[in-house]
Amino acid sequence: MKKILNILIFMLVLTNLQGQDYRVGKISKEELSEKTYPLDSTANAVKLYVNKRVYFRYSQNIGYQLITEVQERIKIYNKEGYDWATKEIKYYTPVASTSERLSIQNAKTYVLENGKIESYKLKNNEIFTDKNNKYWSTDKFTMPNIVDGCIVEWKYIIISPYSSIDKIVLQSSIPTKKFEADIEIPEYYNFNLKETGYFRINSTISTRNDNIILSNNNRENRNGFSTQKIDLTKKVIKIDNENIPALIEEPYVNEITNYASTLHFELASIKWPQSPIEYFSQTWENVTKTIYKNSDFGPELEKSGYFKDDLQLLISKSGGDTNKLIVEIFEFVKQKVKWNNVAGIYAYNGVKEAYKTSVGNTADINFILIAMLKEAGIQANPIILSTRDNGIPIFPTINGFNYVIAGIEVENDVILLDATEEFSAPDLLPLRVLNWQGRIIRESGTSTWVNLTPKASSETNTTLNVSVKNNGEIEGMKRTVFVNNSALNYRNKYGNSSQEKIIEKIEENENIEIIDHRISNYSDLYLPVTELLKFNKKNAVDIIGDKIYFKPLLFLATTKNPFKLENREYPVDFGTPIGSKEIVSIVIPDGYVVESIPESLAIALPNDYGVYHLKISTAENKINVYSMLQINTPVYPVENYPALKEFFKVLVNKNLEQIILKKQV
Repeated sequence: MKKILNILIFMLVLTNLQGQDYRVGKISKEELSEKTYPLDSTANAVKLYVNKRVYFRYSQNIGYQLITEVQERIKIYNKEGYDWATKEIKYYTPVASTSERLSIQNAKTYVLENGKIESYKLKNNEIFTDKNNKYWSTDKFTMPNIVDGCIVEWKYIIISPYSSIDKIVLQSSIPTKKFEADIEIPEYYNFNLKETGYFRINSTISTRNDNIILSNNNRENRNGFSTQKIDLTKKVIKIDNENIPALIEEPYVNEITNYASTLHFELASIKWPQSPIEYFSQTWENVTKTIYKNSDFGPELEKSGYFKDDLQLLISKSGGDTNKLIVEIFEFVKQKVKWNNVAGIYAYNGVKEAYKTSVGNTADINFILIAMLKEAGIQANPIILSTRDNGIPIFPTINGFNYVIAGIEVENDVILLDATEEFSAPDLLPLRVLNWQGRIIRESGTSTWVNLTPKASSETNTTLNVSVKNNGEIEGMKRTVFVNNSALNYRNKYGNSSQEKIIEKIEENENIEIIDHRISNYSDLYLPVTELLKFNKKNAVDIIGDKIYFKPLLFLATTKNPFKLENREYPVDFGTPIGSKEIVSIVIPDGYVVESIPESLAIALPNDYGVYHLKISTAENKINVYSMLQINTPVYPVENYPALKEFFKVLVNKNLEQIILKKQV
């Protein structure tokens, strides 16, 4: 029966696709009446149709321009899908003469009112433009008259003087019913193509004849000019996909959009008639040399006069100790220039201006750091990378990098520093940049890959001493030490919050009442954070008749398996190697004895990826619990997912087992 139902649904969807009119404004009553998406009833919205056309248009006085036309039609089923009525379009606007131009057209909301299709047009004054920085602008709009069941549609065109084709992304967090793309590339341009993602892109490549018309002044011609037709071929890439599933969020994914089915384009070379070939991004060495020569990169690193007086004071404070000097310079730059939350590999306002105003982007700040280190005789160089939300460069590319940090090369190692992060330390980077590898660029023109994976695991070690009361309460002391990225995360979590706010958050998260709370080393970034609290907790154990039941780790227990999916498509990304240790000492109430305790457990993941131990013992009126989890790899391979899922299933089941106390007669 289920098989027959699936066939019927498929036939219904196929019939709708064959009869659907996807021209702008051709909205059907059937789509407006639809209450849920037949292929995914959980979807709050669906992209009914996406069409992208990318082509080069030749103009006599301008040359080739890149035109990108996008049409999107989205069905919104309920309030949870209303966010899809808002659109943001980013485009490149460095200066007027070389900026991209954006035109938004045919933006309307369609609703079914009394059996009739009504439309509401987006007004020009409802489109807002933000100048994000000196390079980029964003146009943002929210469609009018959004209600359950409506359809929104828009078309926009970007005209660009550049030759970079944006990646074609098929998947998003909602399903797509139909996706079409048509990319036309004149024979003069050579692009590297790369497909990524797990959903197969249905694409074809062909060639088509074309021509351009050139006009020339010609005195012998009575009209004063002559024309010349240039024949050429162009490569045509067509994409035609239907019933594209949504990207499903899974726990421990660095950035879900990195796994969307995508076609990437990278300009490799241009060959004009009767001209030598011009190469762009065919090797990593070529890429890094191009980046270094940019006026907002290499020349900015060479400036040093603006900080010389401050540097001399730092050198004096270090007393000739190189390691201390690195720390002094690093901490000075962190305090001197604050990050404006703009990422980039090129200086924003320039290092001098950033130093003067105490505000800069990633490049401004870390260029200052690198320059000061080099001026102090320490061999530092920039490391360009792609943040977790920007994906991973899959072939030699200039556009694939969006962040820069500092690297100090020492024997067989590189010390990593990011002065944009208030709570960072050498070799302690924020999670946003822990994305496989970066590339260190040297002034000599050479470059090398650098591993960004933390050298030490993120550790959380807790000691819990509690007394169980015969009324179901517990009281005691909890001491937790946060080490490496765990300490960085703790400091970022609470920021500069007052102690009252910190206590409030802990009480809410752990459902305890804090009587006393202390934090050590919060401001000393080179020491672990130590949190000490005295607490009590009501209804912490279950009392049934003459017995008391509670989990060995009490409120520290892991009670849910984060890996619930039967199958997983994406690697499990923990960000860093991780470790947690809990040592719990429980004093049982007078008049009770231990009736039973769970057996000890020791399990391991394959290939030394991780281990878990739980050991419980008793001594007089005390129960001692030791728990230790260690994950040795920051990225766990998807092919071993079943073993990881089973590992955490066993861990959770053991954490849920009960210690039983019995009242003495």
